[in-house]
Amino acid sequence: MHARTANDRLKGILAEGTWMGMLDHWQPVLLSRRLRRDPVGVVVANQPVALFRTSGGEVAALSDVCPHRRLKLSVGKVVGDRLQCKYHGWTFDDCGNGESPAAPKLTACTASYDAREAHGLVWIKSRTSAPPFPDVTAPGFYPICTLEHTVPAPLELAVDNFNEIEHSATVHDTFGYDLDRLSEVKVAFESTDDMVKVTNAGPTKTLNRAFAWLLGIRKGDTFHDHWTTRFSPVHSVFDHWWTSPDGAREAMVRWRLYIFFVPQDDKTTRVFSVTFAKSRYPGPAGGLRLFRWLLRREIDREVRSDVSMLYHMADYGTGIEGLKLSRFDKVLGLTRDRIARIYRGAPAGRVTLV
Repeated sequence: MHARTANDRLKGILAEGTWMGMLDHWQPVLLSRRLRRDPVGVVVANQPVALFRTSGGEVAALSDVCPHRRLKLSVGKVVGDRLQCKYHGWTFDDCGNGESPAAPKLTACTASYDAREAHGLVWIKSRTSAPPFPDVTAPGFYPICTLEHTVPAPLELAVDNFNEIEHSATVHDTFGYDLDRLSEVKVAFESTDDMVKVTNAGPTKTLNRAFAWLLGIRKGDTFHDHWTTRFSPVHSVFDHWWTSPDGAREAMVRWRLYIFFVPQDDKTTRVFSVTFAKSRYPGPAGGLRLFRWLLRREIDREVRSDVSMLYHMADYGTGIEGLKLSRFDKVLGLTRDRIARIYRGAPAGRVTLV
């Protein structure tokens, strides 16, 4: 009998119900500004969730399935501190306790989640878990934007796409390396049981002249791209900056991006990014308030460039056997292992992805 492939094993893990285990981690699920008076339905780890605000503005999250007749609660409305189903008027509090107007003595309960707001995002997790909330801090940096994008690919492929630098030479306009000198880029890997860190440094690609002038980047400068990926939840922290080849001079602006990868189902991943920048220009926030709109547009454009590649994959399988991997691709196996163990909750020794 032929050995099962990594892709087959991963499908087996999904079939064993580890979707719910993913919700044991804090997950960003929606931009805060999108949750107003009306409830909003989202899908997280294959689970439909209804988000709403109580009369005091606090966020709450329930299963988006009314236990009475299975209508989506997210198409209902908020009445005081309760979410009312549009079908028969049943209402549910933020803990999922339900009441029926037609049969007051009949009670029902639907699943609820812990919910909170931070960094312009709504976050949820299961009621029974107690993971630490992810650290999204950047001392000395100025907040630029919080964005959401939808990736038409499974979680592993979304992480692969953002967490490798080789494609930056052809896909990206700002954060990347000169294609003709890609062989000069130095890459190093560091990992622990729950973390993967990658550092890259090499000749920057040629940027738009006006943007390069604004950032203080010169021809031949070195682009530094460092990131650390953690897995509760799955997210990467990117640091981008430029220096002269000898390291004596640094460009005027540094970036720090927190990118969270949230599976919607086995075919779609939502990507939430929180971006900060630091400027050496004089004045409050180093003048970043003035150019915040431009930097936001640039981040959005670069993320969309990543997303666009995943619309054109010939194969959406998540296995890596048989791929012709380069020196930049060691990270694929490192992250696969930790996603399976920490995030998906695969039993130790059950899955070998490299």
